Amino acid sequence: MLYRYKALSRAGASLSGEMEAISRATVLEDLHQLGHFPIEVTELNGSAGGGVRVASGLFSGLPSPRQITLFTRELGMLLKAGLPLDQALGFIERDAGSKSLARLVGRIGNEVSGGKSLCEALEMQGEAFPPIYSRMVRVAEASGTLETVLERIAHGREKAQKLKSMALSEVLYPCLLIVMAISAVTIMLTFVVPRFKDMISNAGTEIPEQARFVIGASDWLLANWDYLLGSIVGAVILVVGTWPKIRGDVQTLLMRVPLVGNILQLNLTIRFCRTLGMLLENGIDLPAAMKLVGDVIGNKPAAAALDQSYDALRKGRSFLEPLSQSRLFPPVLINMLRVGEETGSLSSSLLHMSEVFEEKLERTVERTFTIFEPLIILLVSGVIAFIIVSILSAVISINDLAM
Repeated sequence: MLYRYKALSRAGASLSGEMEAISRATVLEDLHQLGHFPIEVTELNGSAGGGVRVASGLFSGLPSPRQITLFTRELGMLLKAGLPLDQALGFIERDAGSKSLARLVGRIGNEVSGGKSLCEALEMQGEAFPPIYSRMVRVAEASGTLETVLERIAHGREKAQKLKSMALSEVLYPCLLIVMAISAVTIMLTFVVPRFKDMISNAGTEIPEQARFVIGASDWLLANWDYLLGSIVGAVILVVGTWPKIRGDVQTLLMRVPLVGNILQLNLTIRFCRTLGMLLENGIDLPAAMKLVGDVIGNKPAAAALDQSYDALRKGRSFLEPLSQSRLFPPVLINMLRVGEETGSLSSSLLHMSEVFEEKLERTVERTFTIFEPLIILLVSGVIAFIIVSILSAVISINDLAM
């Protein structure tokens, strides 16, 4: 949502502008956090605001998350070297490695040259910059620490992307094995088994039970392959269509699956610790930071728990009790955060725990898929061996009868 606000500064000066936020209450919180007294906050429609907002979506032409991270890193370095913001944006636009990034930086540079702040320019770029990113930039601009905050954002995004790449590379090989296994069994049942079926059936001998089962599976697959394919496509469409409704239930179910649930819990814990720690480290107060994390955490049960923590903070209670009751986060994290809350070192505790759990996740993922890979190979080998032995036993019985 885009909001237009009017406020008074601490010196009594009149302020006005536009702000991207998830709700009117968020705009009020941001103005109070910046030391302003809000007078009026009104929501603007999609065409208002004096600027052109970039459409978001699959074909929006926005840069990839890695390119956004590179832009953040380079902008922080240039500002730290003493370059003005508009000149730094111009350098990045000229040296951008992709047209989509160059266009994005060019739009940001035009907005900044037109008198908008960097935060306002970022908020006009659709989904290229998430709300957390814009919020941290807004606070950094108000406190004069923009280059430092940009480097912190880049560092956090780099670690998150590294973790995602590691998990993807570990999952890719087992998934490839499963696809190859299904393909191999399908080829055996649709091409190999039918070649032996007529010979075995016309031999006049009793077909062994194992061979009868394999031939029956082959006949069923050949007769119903179109229904089976249609059912799979229909199931995929049904899941995609109902995903917003069933997402929370599916995530809760997966969290309870052995091994997989442990990996998901660790990944959720890392994202929570790193995101909340970065927000607190960059000057955003705990209630506003907790609300932001709940909006972007990507896990419905966790988002509900974080909303309860936000409500607890608004009522003057500790935010840790709802997190503990949700049982989505390890007890050691709750204990460490309780100590950090009491000692006033909550942000450093969160960032430290994100490092600890990241190392644990890397070990857990490596060990889990080290176990899965030979199990998948053994399972595939066993199924194919069962099909081959079943057919060969029937063929051997025919040869024995002929002798």
